[in-house]
Amino acid sequence: MKKSTFVLASLAALTLVGCGTPASSSKPATVTDLIGLVTDVGSINDHSFNQACWKGVLDFCADTGAKSEYKQPSGDSTTARVASIDALVKDGAKVVVMPGYKFNSTIKVVQDKYPDVLFLAVDCDPSDDDNGYTAYNFKSNVTSIKYYEHHSGYFAGYAAVKEGYKELGFLGGMAVPAVAKYGEGYVAGAEQAAKDMNLVDGAISLNYWYSGVFTPNNDIATKMTSWYSAGTKVVFSCGGGIYSSCLTAAQNVNKSTGTEDAKLIGVDVDQSSESPLIITSAFKKMEPLVNQYLVDAYKNVTNGKPAFTTDVAAKVVYKGVQDGDVDAGTNAVGLPTDEGSWRLTNWSVSDYKTFFKKVKAGSPTIPEVDGSNSDPTAAITGLTKVTVHYDSK
Repeated sequence: MKKSTFVLASLAALTLVGCGTPASSSKPATVTDLIGLVTDVGSINDHSFNQACWKGVLDFCADTGAKSEYKQPSGDSTTARVASIDALVKDGAKVVVMPGYKFNSTIKVVQDKYPDVLFLAVDCDPSDDDNGYTAYNFKSNVTSIKYYEHHSGYFAGYAAVKEGYKELGFLGGMAVPAVAKYGEGYVAGAEQAAKDMNLVDGAISLNYWYSGVFTPNNDIATKMTSWYSAGTKVVFSCGGGIYSSCLTAAQNVNKSTGTEDAKLIGVDVDQSSESPLIITSAFKKMEPLVNQYLVDAYKNVTNGKPAFTTDVAAKVVYKGVQDGDVDAGTNAVGLPTDEGSWRLTNWSVSDYKTFFKKVKAGSPTIPEVDGSNSDPTAAITGLTKVTVHYDSK
């Protein structure tokens, strides 16, 4: 993944206070516009990325009276995604939300095609040139929220080991940077917890595999069944709807053994409501940020049209452990602590918050990664406590 001077400069200009979220959170006056969203390859009810961003749109519309509409592209292509945006703009959409890196090449087309429409992306970066197109710059009608996924993955790995698990798994969707960073953070967090617990070298065994898809299928269920049957206790399922295949495998193995030993860790959003087997989730808070960006755009009306504020317009804005307050529950990344979401018994919410604050203060330090390596050991070096079994098939 290559970063342009444009993105590096914009990131350098961000401060902890600004970081793309203005101080005021009061809602704007009544809005009559249509706010649209186009899903990536998943559905609006994926219990993950698309659904979380859509919830942010719905929250804004509920508060302001704005109308909402979404489209699911007919296929996994730039042409199909542009066609969905064409349909939304024809219906009157003034803002279009686009969840996922697959919209990188779409934005390059639509930002010029519809200069009077705002495009709010999540996980897009115009300098990414690894998807078969030439890097470009965002125009002022575009902004993108990105996350340091390895921060959330770090807390998930740390929590799993502190809870007492020594046989771990990481199930990724496609080996794209956002997913890879989750996995790399997971490995690093497990290593740190094992060191803090003075476990012997090689104490943690971690299976690691990418399914190559973001939708459930039998191949994933078969693979996860083999892991659980061989002793893996908890799998970090990281990739949209693939968690359902992992969950099916865990349920079947538990049924066959008469136990509840096979567990999961969810991703992107709090997935605890999906099953009691999901012990925690590594989240990046999308609902409130999508909502907030819409609020700010409609409080920044120019010539009767909403506009992105200068601190986010034409920029990629990153969110990580430094953003928000873990005690107030406003942290942008991490683990959910709501009652019912926390199912760890050996490591408490209080323990987690104390550790989170230590990491935020700078010790221990989460390794910086860019997600360009599918094999986590290429990015997280010096592992002694964790043995990664990377399956490239």
